[in-house]
Amino acid sequence: MKRVLTCTNHPELRWNCKEIAWSENGYNGSRHLFFHGKITVPVQYYADMSGVDTDYALECTCDSTALILAPEDRIINPWAYPQGI
Repeated sequence: MKRVLTCTNHPELRWNCKEIAWSENGYNGSRHLFFHGKITVPVQYYADMSGVDTDYALECTCDSTALILAPEDRIINPWAYPQGI
């Protein structure tokens, strides 16, 4: 599985990484990050719900510690969120 990430300073941008590269403390560097671009408005999901459609954008230069889980991650990976959280 993959996780959908966004930057705290650039919330319109999206990356993804494998599940193993995400921990409680954030991106842990154990796998590569893949930049996807700027989300479309309204958010458009892939037909298989494995990610979000994006438009071309330049990647920001923020440190990887600025990456957090994107709001769509709850929809794409509901198994990762215990009910009520």
